[in-house]
Amino acid sequence: MKNLYYLFTIALLSIFTGCSSHKEISFVNQWDTLRVLKNPHKGWYHHLLDNGIENYKIKNDSVFNSFPGMDHLYLRLAWSYLEPEEGKYDWHYIDEVVAKYVPKGYHISFRITSKETGSYPGSVGQESNGVQYATPYWVQKDGAKGTVAECWGKRSWVPKWDDPVYLEKLDHFCRVFAARYDGQPWISYVDIGSIGEWGEGHTAFSTKVPPTIGEVKANMDVFLKNLKKSQLVCTDDLLYYGKQDADVKTLFEYARVNGITLRDDSPLVDSYLKSNLDTWTVSHPQFYDPLYLEKPIIFESEHYDTVKKNGNWLGKNGDDKIYKYGYSGADIMRKAIETMHATYIGYHGYAEDWLSENPDLTKELANRCGYWYFPVRANFPSTFKYGENSLSFEWLNKGVAPAYTAYELVLRFESEKSENSFDLIPLNSGNKNWLPGISKKENYQTEVPAEARSGSYILKFMMVDQSGEIKRPILIGLKESLYDKNGFIKLGKVHLK
Repeated sequence: MKNLYYLFTIALLSIFTGCSSHKEISFVNQWDTLRVLKNPHKGWYHHLLDNGIENYKIKNDSVFNSFPGMDHLYLRLAWSYLEPEEGKYDWHYIDEVVAKYVPKGYHISFRITSKETGSYPGSVGQESNGVQYATPYWVQKDGAKGTVAECWGKRSWVPKWDDPVYLEKLDHFCRVFAARYDGQPWISYVDIGSIGEWGEGHTAFSTKVPPTIGEVKANMDVFLKNLKKSQLVCTDDLLYYGKQDADVKTLFEYARVNGITLRDDSPLVDSYLKSNLDTWTVSHPQFYDPLYLEKPIIFESEHYDTVKKNGNWLGKNGDDKIYKYGYSGADIMRKAIETMHATYIGYHGYAEDWLSENPDLTKELANRCGYWYFPVRANFPSTFKYGENSLSFEWLNKGVAPAYTAYELVLRFESEKSENSFDLIPLNSGNKNWLPGISKKENYQTEVPAEARSGSYILKFMMVDQSGEIKRPILIGLKESLYDKNGFIKLGKVHLK
């Protein structure tokens, strides 16, 4: 009994005098869920070129540059703009955007289309005999088969999607495009846009003949053959439009095993509000639950002006209820993003209009899309020894998706004498396994080098992305005042001996 009493007393003294071998601190009271964290590999995107070369131009660069969480610019262009004559290319539509916005830190994504519903010169690059050509006119002249279809008073040429000449010319274009752009560090992704209206994989405004499973695979194969470095994306319509369930499953698996991820262009479209409100206008939610664990998902809203015109976006931040549906437009958008586990999100309109009318929602969703990390607690030695030491963090991902890039944890030992300060070799944080809404404890082993000076230090940490040419900090959801001038966060005082 005396021995037990002695051990109990020693344990209490350790707790109250801070002499325990490890320290544990909680971060929960220091969380900041309001400040927008500008982090890589996630965020908003802006349709800079859409339905041609005139829509959604940025009206005010200073406003755009203040857009919370803006990640990239989305360029959707008809093929006929870029190769007006066979083998003769005009890249200025792309290169001018790259030259202006990439140095400012923005990324770029692409969809090059073979069918548009608009007219020359605003929506397509060529016209002949009153027929509009998103696919260059010379492709038809060289023998590619196709159909002229009329919609909204305009006649457009629709390629036969698996015609050998069409596929040969598309293959050559993609090869040249890839040689110029594939794998550039500023590319977020490239859409497979060579089938259907606006590259969406359906033919609802032309022939109304669904592309066959063979046609879809043939077009996917052209992109897979030529673009081997950048992330490839296709719309969900490409997988399901006019197809039987077995074919849908086959195409989904074909895309998945080949590393192609998905985007959904249906959220907040009026017809989907009427038919798919139970899944928040996401037409095929079953696509995303397996896929989001592997690849980033892209959310594309209906055109913002159209959403408002249809009465589906009411009040500041879209917060007013749409009575016929019982939800606000903002609630439906939130739930669609959650359902899809979207990493990249688009409002599909003019940046200045969206931002002025939805300032709070913009900030909220900039954080919620993709990953959003919060440290719950940390446990670390009060005394570090030369050689291997262990510590742990518990992390919470408040976003709707995991990250798809591994980020490192850097530990800094900061001394009063700056020349004695040092960083340990970065640790794999384990962040790719942090799923949305789940706390995850990570145990880390780290080694203090023999040349480090013994003594007292302030232990700090930082998460970083070292996947690219430039090391970038990964901001986490703590009060800004906790970050030092170098972006590190204090854990506590430790000793090294």
